[in-house]
Amino acid sequence: MTSKVGLLAFTLLCAGANAAPVPDDYAQGVDIFSYEGRPLVEVLVPDFVYQTATRDDLGDVRVFNAEGTAVPHAFCASPATVQPVIMNASLPVFDLQAAAPGSGNGATVEVETSSGTQVRVQEEGATPSTTGETQTWAHVIDARSVSGMLRSIEFDWMSPDGASQASVRIEASEDLDQWRSVVPSTTLLRVTRDGQQLQRKVIPLPLQTYQYLRVVRTDDGPSLQLAAVIAEVMQQPQSVEPVWFNANPVASGNAGELLFDAARIAPVTYARLVLPHDNASVRVSLQSRADEKAAWRDRWSGEFYSIVTESERRTSPPAEIDGDHDRYWRVVYSDASQALTRAPSLELGYRPAKVRFLAQGASPYTLAFGSRRAEPAPIQQCGSLLAGVSEKDLSQMIGEGSVGAPHTLGGEVAFKPLPQKTPVRLFVLWGVLILGVGVLVAMSFALLKRVRHETESAK
Repeated sequence: MTSKVGLLAFTLLCAGANAAPVPDDYAQGVDIFSYEGRPLVEVLVPDFVYQTATRDDLGDVRVFNAEGTAVPHAFCASPATVQPVIMNASLPVFDLQAAAPGSGNGATVEVETSSGTQVRVQEEGATPSTTGETQTWAHVIDARSVSGMLRSIEFDWMSPDGASQASVRIEASEDLDQWRSVVPSTTLLRVTRDGQQLQRKVIPLPLQTYQYLRVVRTDDGPSLQLAAVIAEVMQQPQSVEPVWFNANPVASGNAGELLFDAARIAPVTYARLVLPHDNASVRVSLQSRADEKAAWRDRWSGEFYSIVTESERRTSPPAEIDGDHDRYWRVVYSDASQALTRAPSLELGYRPAKVRFLAQGASPYTLAFGSRRAEPAPIQQCGSLLAGVSEKDLSQMIGEGSVGAPHTLGGEVAFKPLPQKTPVRLFVLWGVLILGVGVLVAMSFALLKRVRHETESAK
């Protein structure tokens, strides 16, 4: 009897379990294509997903494979800057000449740059050489054309005496006059044996920008012959421009405020007020709220301006605010008398998240979004997929995907919540409890009847 009760309870619980999500549970979808054959695929969440999603945690967003099966996914923060770009640049080299020994009473150095600038340095008390004999004692590298920071320099070099090793010092200057040491001592090496070559020709530099570099040999050997110098340049990291959109103006009965509807639940972190007139300035405060019944929250206060000169237009930098998903925004003038006759527009900016998913099953994959019918997807952290893989190896497993145009899946029906679910589990528990009580009552009556029967038999 007890086993039958347990079996019945298990059957009813299974019947009440949630059904697996399907693409038609969501209003719209967009195809994701990946051609790199890697186990993980990553794409930026398109703006139209934020316009359609109903949850600020994107819990109504899922990824399905071609068979319509949901695959594991996670959301990752979008980077604020791009990775620095490393490139090589060939730099011009100039020989520093000094008077040959015995040709004068001191040393004279002459440098002419590619732009024609000439610098002449003569030791105090020295007289110019009368024979015209000079010798190279150092080299100057012109790095003014490089826009980024130098990380190292590579030399194509040789020593006139055939030496396979040379000790050098690297100095830097901003004006060809004052020099400072940046690499006090380092070694260049070139050894060949049995057709194999061992060499050290790259000298690391302190990462910074340079105008001029000077290479001086510090051992007893003759000045090096430099055929070429290649610099490894690191470009400055560039910030990623946020996604900007115009908030929709909403009518307000208060002349001292402007109301806007973002029409999306994007994680807004920037805002700017576009003034309708040149040479205008207003002081305002920005407020936002998640829905029309919530209280306004202060987000930022300050000045927005737009100034035009003869050569350029200057506008105030965007207001930076803590990321939030509020949909409704309000601009309040600090002084209502400063309200402009033509209302300014409000632009909001955000950096979209990246969705990363496991390339499980056949492609193309579908990013489905917008639903009040489907159970919210479990929110996973960015590193939760293949968490046991090292960060270096993981970066090699991620392929960039591309998205197509959005298309309809379940349509507007997906925004209609399902009817209130019957609390099956609660009914099952109560049923099991009542059934169990009934069994106990039946057993008690049977036991009581048996005891009475035995008592009467004994009499």
